[in-house]
Amino acid sequence: MKSIKVNKAFIGGIIGFVLATLLVTLGFWKTILVLTVTIIIAYIGYVLDEYDVNIKTLLTMMSRKNR
Repeated sequence: MKSIKVNKAFIGGIIGFVLATLLVTLGFWKTILVLTVTIIIAYIGYVLDEYDVNIKTLLTMMSRKNR
């Protein structure tokens, strides 16, 4: 049980450090934009993984030229 608390504290510390660095270097609104885009892309990746979507098939469907 103790190792779980240490891991959560370590992960929380890393997230806090990254967030603080983003806020200082980019500013508030750009940091919000980066976090929003990251969450959206992570959700899309989760959905693609959950429903076992084949990316190669999607890319070939999108890249076909109309003949």
